[in-house]
Amino acid sequence: MKSLDRNDPPTLEEIEVFLKQVDFILPVGFISFFKEANGAAISTEEGYILLWALTDMIELNNDYNVKEYAPEFFIFGSDGGDIAFAIEKNTGDIYKLPFIGMSKEAAILKNNSFAEFIEQIYK
Repeated sequence: MKSLDRNDPPTLEEIEVFLKQVDFILPVGFISFFKEANGAAISTEEGYILLWALTDMIELNNDYNVKEYAPEFFIFGSDGGDIAFAIEKNTGDIYKLPFIGMSKEAAILKNNSFAEFIEQIYK
């Protein structure tokens, strides 16, 4: 059984603030998803996915020192445990990335787009 618990959508101003702070091209489907929900909790048979609130992503990436340990990536959520879900900035591909030992070498390709990442959850 799959469940999706969406947060209320961000305001247009919150989206604009986020977009001004991002220094790479976001993958297809990313902003359209987050315009509908400022983060979400998704439960599936395979596990749990926590998509961070758009309004918290920049701060959380700073808190986890992503620019220092894995500057090629931007984290947008986690499995609620030790695995992050991240966008590879150069390609828009989605990767699984450990919070501990975070690096390009430890990253595992999950999907080729955010839209594909979301579609896979709902298959």
